[in-house]
Amino acid sequence: MIKFQALPPKEAIEFFRSKGYKIGFSWEDVWQSEHQAAFTVAKVMQLDILRDIRAGIDSALADGTTFETFRKQLKPLLMQKGWWGKAEMTDPLTGETRLVQLGSTRRLRTIFDTNLRTAHSEGQWERIQDAKKRFPYLRYDANNSEHPRMQHSAWDNLVLPADDPFWQAHFPVKAWGCKCNVTQFNQRMLDQRGLKVGESPEVPQYTYANKRTGEIQKIPLGVDPGFNYPPGGRLDNLPRFVTDKIIQAPADLAATWWQTMLPLQAPGITKTFQEFVAKTFADATPRGKFVVAGFAHPDDIEFLRGQDKTPVSAEIAVQDRLMVGRKADRHELDGDALSEAEWMELPVKLSDPKAVLYDNETGNLLYIMDSQDDTRAQKLVVQMDFVPKKPKRKLNMARTAFKVDSVALKGRKYTLVRGAVE
Repeated sequence: MIKFQALPPKEAIEFFRSKGYKIGFSWEDVWQSEHQAAFTVAKVMQLDILRDIRAGIDSALADGTTFETFRKQLKPLLMQKGWWGKAEMTDPLTGETRLVQLGSTRRLRTIFDTNLRTAHSEGQWERIQDAKKRFPYLRYDANNSEHPRMQHSAWDNLVLPADDPFWQAHFPVKAWGCKCNVTQFNQRMLDQRGLKVGESPEVPQYTYANKRTGEIQKIPLGVDPGFNYPPGGRLDNLPRFVTDKIIQAPADLAATWWQTMLPLQAPGITKTFQEFVAKTFADATPRGKFVVAGFAHPDDIEFLRGQDKTPVSAEIAVQDRLMVGRKADRHELDGDALSEAEWMELPVKLSDPKAVLYDNETGNLLYIMDSQDDTRAQKLVVQMDFVPKKPKRKLNMARTAFKVDSVALKGRKYTLVRGAVE
């Protein structure tokens, strides 16, 4: 049999380190499966503090740091940064200012235990999937808690196939402080212990309304609202979830988050963008559609802040009309249009441009990228806080893209933000 405690930490560490960051005032702001993609602590509204806490959890996972060491190392740092005890804080959702609990030994214990338990749980689920042909059964174990929940105790010693739908809703942990576990078996092991494969139980549900979002859900008994999500969901949900959250985040946080998540997110962004390019060229008709090709770098946002032009968000979107249609045809006639293959490469080049320039006249950013088969550079002109017809919200939109000689990028018209123009 495979025991939870005997698991090597590799999968748990990989799961935890794959997370991005999400700022949330309330525990209901980062909801359910979002925890599989983002590290958060309620009422930590500064990214540097969130990073400090995350680093402590990472050390505990990788190095076996005890809670006492975690607390002793982290408490002075949190006190120094003002995140300790009670303080007045304004809820960004309601605008209400009230006295709230920030750091405390009790909160650190909850943060420590919950993050370690959920990381180990996700790691264990990954191992279960890898080994389920040899060990196709799971047994629920509720005996390792001094004060187990009645619903969890009722499932103690329940044996079901690893693919039974019950585990999608009830694979532990599924509640605050829950110490339930599962053990993996094959048929021979079950026979040796006199265990039988049972029937998947029908679990009653209760209604819960998220006061922050208004979402109303039916949740199985024995599952706390914040834990109502299936294990392993990050493998399918993470890329889209993270992209959506980065787009929604303030520009400085989004730019930093994107850099943190770049190795994990870049393949998904590239795939989506390339599918968009292929469909656009095949259709050959501009329809005003657009897709995100990447995100501004923190240095770009910091520069714009210095110009009093901080954008609302950090995404960089590209419309189909830059690739096909009248604007694209004009560049084609001038001999400086980007080819379909070059558009396909844009997300990769955009993540590491040769240079970024600021147009002192228009306030646009110019992303300069090398061409593989041309002596000229590729120039993508991005208008910050552009408002398209749909949706009616500000976003950063590429307004034109073509090839240009490097000499045309020099002069007083442009300010270098980062990189170099030869």
